[in-house]
Amino acid sequence: MRGLILATLCGIVIVIASPAAAIADGAKCNRWTRSCKIEAQASGANSDNKTIDRSKNAGRDKARDARKKFAAALAVYDRQLARYRRCLQASPNGTGCNQPNSPWLRTNTFSGPGNQPISAGQAAAIAVARLQLPTIAPGIGPSPKLNPWNMAAVGYPLWLWADGPTQVGPITDSVGGLSVSLDADVSSLTFRMGDGHSINCAGSGHEWTPAVEPGAKSPSCGYSYSKPSLPAGKYTVAAVANWAVTWTSNGQSGVINVPAVATTELPVGELQVLVR
Repeated sequence: MRGLILATLCGIVIVIASPAAAIADGAKCNRWTRSCKIEAQASGANSDNKTIDRSKNAGRDKARDARKKFAAALAVYDRQLARYRRCLQASPNGTGCNQPNSPWLRTNTFSGPGNQPISAGQAAAIAVARLQLPTIAPGIGPSPKLNPWNMAAVGYPLWLWADGPTQVGPITDSVGGLSVSLDADVSSLTFRMGDGHSINCAGSGHEWTPAVEPGAKSPSCGYSYSKPSLPAGKYTVAAVANWAVTWTSNGQSGVINVPAVATTELPVGELQVLVR
């Protein structure tokens, strides 16, 4: 009686019996080791082909199921991000707006042998979601702390800018077997001044310094209040930074925009000038 020939095909252990030891087709599986043995007659080519076809179909089914799972999870994340952006548009200072934090994006759930459903764009979306972009505090100058009244004055030109890092990267991430390069910059700012007005500024603005001529206006992003917040309180100024994340992967590239909001309090009052 001839021996058995042991082979491995697509992760399935196949035992092919010699003609002298031929037995009927069958499968024996071990639920503890999660492996199966498929026994087939070596003398029948059709039997071998059936085994190969079953293995190929199983691999295709696994990839199809993974694609469906990934597409569903990414759709949920996209809806959460869309709600976050709408909330930022509706809320003066971002109160109640929660940036989506999807733990599934921080794993390699969708990678692995026989499971490669991720396109370059999808891999980039996951890499961007993993990227920890900083919130940027509103920069407002001159600071009220520099004058004896500890407040900004009605009618006085204020300079607005992003008071924090405005560039992240380039960095590289790996998602589903694809390498993704990321480079993020603040492409624009929206300042909600707390009095019902908003200022849209390209770039990240210009920082005010003591070298600025008193009363000079910002060349790129500025504002002057027309009414005071005092004595009732302070204005809550929100800076919504629009991060433009440029990605490159597998010969493709694109830009994904991610908003981030931060706030500060600003007292604004009126200065009375006495003329004799």
